Amino acid sequence: MKPLSTCAFLFFLCVALPAMGNPSPTPTATPTSAATPAPGVKARPFPFQSVVVSMDKKARTFRMGKKVIHQVHVLPETKLLKADGTSAPFEALQPGMEIRGSVRKRSDADYDAVSVKIGPKPQKE
Repeated sequence: MKPLSTCAFLFFLCVALPAMGNPSPTPTATPTSAATPAPGVKARPFPFQSVVVSMDKKARTFRMGKKVIHQVHVLPETKLLKADGTSAPFEALQPGMEIRGSVRKRSDADYDAVSVKIGPKPQKE
């Protein structure tokens, strides 16, 4: 039986061991962060409540935040609403106003506005 075990050992060294150390190439996925969705997939909107810090009317963006400042892009499909629920123009936003609504993450510090409601959240009675 000694020759058989020697053959098995040599087979393992010559065939099985190199195959274990050199796996066949597998397609690797490109690393993506949780902040950036896959191309063609829109990120989920999430709510916010903040204060307008500054505005850029030409670029249709505003900056909001209390401690951390984020830039928000107002798109043509963004719903801008006044406190009474009627639609509002982009120019209705002014620095210092309380706003709330929902945004989608665009990059690390930029967001796309889905909806923006001007004015503080109404108090429950």
